[in-house]
Amino acid sequence: MLKILAGKNILFISSRFFNYEQEIHRKLESVGANVDYFDERPANDFITKSLIRVNKKLLKRKVNNYYKKIIQETQNNNYDIVLIIKGESISNEHLQALKILHPKAKFILYMWDNFSYTPNSKKIKHMFDHAYTFDRDDAATYKDMKFRPLFFIDDYKNIPDNEIKDIDVLFIGTVHTDRYLILKKIEKQLEEQNLNYFFYKYYPNKILFYLKKFFNPSFRKMKKEEFHFKGIPKQDILNYYSRAKVIIDIERPKQNGLTMRTIEVFGAKKKLITTNKSIAQYNLYDKNNIQIIDRDKPIVNADFIQGDYKDAKSHTYNKYSIEYWLYEILCEHPLQKQNKGYG
Repeated sequence: MLKILAGKNILFISSRFFNYEQEIHRKLESVGANVDYFDERPANDFITKSLIRVNKKLLKRKVNNYYKKIIQETQNNNYDIVLIIKGESISNEHLQALKILHPKAKFILYMWDNFSYTPNSKKIKHMFDHAYTFDRDDAATYKDMKFRPLFFIDDYKNIPDNEIKDIDVLFIGTVHTDRYLILKKIEKQLEEQNLNYFFYKYYPNKILFYLKKFFNPSFRKMKKEEFHFKGIPKQDILNYYSRAKVIIDIERPKQNGLTMRTIEVFGAKKKLITTNKSIAQYNLYDKNNIQIIDRDKPIVNADFIQGDYKDAKSHTYNKYSIEYWLYEILCEHPLQKQNKGYG
């Protein structure tokens, strides 16, 4: 399917996101594309990431110098495609410079975050030939955006079926917004029902963790011992998935699109408990495999957890793979005329 990309020169600019940018990079190179990858941010320290989101003007010089260097280093590379994911820091001026240097290149934007969390992306989306979003509401609101859900990487479809399922319910993820409170309510129910669970609660910064405890009364009872401050390796995640019956995912309150974790659970052919009610609108939804819970009053069902998984149709399953995702946004653009095919 992706053989059409063999020999193509691709400039790929993306923020770091749990190494998914590396997975995309590897997949493109595996089909013969020539890929130059650059981090979308000039640095990934806590201060830089925070200032980009709060007030990008405070980093204007640093960002400009960073993109000037990228533009200078790549000016002779004759790109066929410029793929940018998220676009949190790049400006219209930077994009215009790239367009002048690479006139034959197709410019593509993909959003794996909601516009409410990345306001700069709204300012630059008009600069692209094709712009996609994982969020159905953003696609409906902004007519120049095309709807395309996220993907699962090949590793998830190749997870071995572990005969020993010693984890009834699994959660692995960053604890943000109201996730902690929801997880604590679920933990209590699982304990009452004598179900085994493993929750890997990740927090990216210890200082920020203590600030949250201090300033937010809802998190005063958070115990440091409950949290991990290092990301979990991919192989460990895959091992946990092979042992689990059901995985939990809790989306951000303002988010409508399906998270990467949701798509990965589908790719791994595991059952899902989620707070995202919009999942019922997607063609991957099956009540046998997915339980939707209320984020204010989450109730987990033991019968659902112990029930069997029902396989999806192969066509539906394959459409959520990284290969099909890349094909749709980089090759034929079948969604240009209509935002259909996923629900």
